[in-house]
Amino acid sequence: MLRNGMEPFMRPISHCDPCGSFPLDGKDLNSVTDEALATLLTSAPIIHQLGRTTVVRLSKNLVMKGGGGVLASEAEMLGLIASRTSIRAPRVHRSFVVEDDTQYFGISGYIVMDFIQGQPLDECWDSLSRDIQGEIAAQVAEIIKEIQSIELSQPGPIGGEPCWGLFFTDYSAGPFMGTAEMEAWFNHKLDICKRFNRAPKDTPPFHFTKFVLTHQDISPRNLILDQHKKVWMIDWAYSGAYPPPRL
Repeated sequence: MLRNGMEPFMRPISHCDPCGSFPLDGKDLNSVTDEALATLLTSAPIIHQLGRTTVVRLSKNLVMKGGGGVLASEAEMLGLIASRTSIRAPRVHRSFVVEDDTQYFGISGYIVMDFIQGQPLDECWDSLSRDIQGEIAAQVAEIIKEIQSIELSQPGPIGGEPCWGLFFTDYSAGPFMGTAEMEAWFNHKLDICKRFNRAPKDTPPFHFTKFVLTHQDISPRNLILDQHKKVWMIDWAYSGAYPPPRL
């Protein structure tokens, strides 16, 4: 079965043996070439795999995310998050892209980052007390508030790449060169929704006045609870600068 005509639905592979050995244990990352790292995407222990994206364990402390669904903008966003916020997210140690005509975007991307030790909320939520659940919800609310406090002038992913995610499908959209282009795209979609009675006829057109940082895929599987009950946010693939929600 294909999702949006492109990406096969499959159960993600996850959680390799945490006590096993990993290919870069005891090695200096700086001594490993990009070419050697790229080969590890198919030989290192897999901790997650879905569609065009694979995450492998490189060492006790490092993972690598790679494939046709990995763009340079994700690494750029993680760098911005590290430099301008207090949000707990993986730290990037290296990123690079290689041309790959077999992939939809024409490249395969690779990001080496911290391995975040903990449990995804979708696996541990039911075992937590109501008090802990409330504390986690408050943390997530603060994370969202801090993310959306940062405004950027250019819409979409950092670096001007195509937009993709829930609103854009796997085919992506853009890149948008400015506010007018993004407004026009959304208003075209709104017109189609009105025509097929999927939106009220009197819904006003979109008018964007600012763009804020947005994760676009905040879900329990992308929230890691560490041993200190602190929440880490992972998988920033769909992130970028987008209009804040209408209130």
